[in-house]
Amino acid sequence: MAKTVISSSDENSDNGIQFEAQNCGNEKGETSKIQHNSKDFRILDYLKRNLAVVSVCALSVVTVLLIVTIIILLQKNSMPVAVKPEEPSPITPTQNLTLPHKLTIVSRHEWLAQPPVEPATALHTPVPYVIIDHTATENCSSQVQCVFQVRYVQTHHIESRGWWDIGNNFLVGGNGDVYEGRGWKSEGAHTYGYNAQSIGIAFIGTFNRYKPPQKQIIACKLLIAKGVELGYIKKDYKLLASRQLQTTKSPGDALYEEMKTWDHWAAGP
Repeated sequence: MAKTVISSSDENSDNGIQFEAQNCGNEKGETSKIQHNSKDFRILDYLKRNLAVVSVCALSVVTVLLIVTIIILLQKNSMPVAVKPEEPSPITPTQNLTLPHKLTIVSRHEWLAQPPVEPATALHTPVPYVIIDHTATENCSSQVQCVFQVRYVQTHHIESRGWWDIGNNFLVGGNGDVYEGRGWKSEGAHTYGYNAQSIGIAFIGTFNRYKPPQKQIIACKLLIAKGVELGYIKKDYKLLASRQLQTTKSPGDALYEEMKTWDHWAAGP
């Protein structure tokens, strides 16, 4: 029977091969570690260099935004503040300030009034009250402007409020003319609870800060005097503002204070 004899030289040879293989594996492992460490170093170096650039860019953007914000604030603070008046002055530079010597009443036909939607309710005269309000519209200083405002008021009363006609008995323009509304003989729709016992007169315009021009005031006084003369207003009538009888600011603070200086003004009905 043959025996296999392994010599010591063969054993040494195998050990040598195993050692070399082991050394080769160790070398590859070391090489891989060195390469990995080198890659990490390059990434860190790249981040360090680019982080500085990004920081500079971010700082630049913040600086620009800060400068723009400061400029906007400075411009805003340096701009003049425009104060819009509550209402324009009722007196215009080109307005004719000649005071009226006689009463001029512009008829419904002349200012092209719409016909009443329903028949008028008769007003029992003479009435004990004259009630003043304002239209709270733009003021007018010429017949063209005043006719426009009167027609506007009538349209608003009919189409928006559902009334059968313009609410006031008369309207007084800044040009010194009086415009016929429902007139002397028809009940108005201007002051709830008092329409059947008053003549309602509206000043065309808004008079919270400025009182009406003198010619507008005189025209109203002439109208009231004519109503007394014709027997439509009692001789001992009381002059009242709309705000005294209902919740409203009409006829405006300035006109209300002016009214207090007129004859027949009363503190209450």
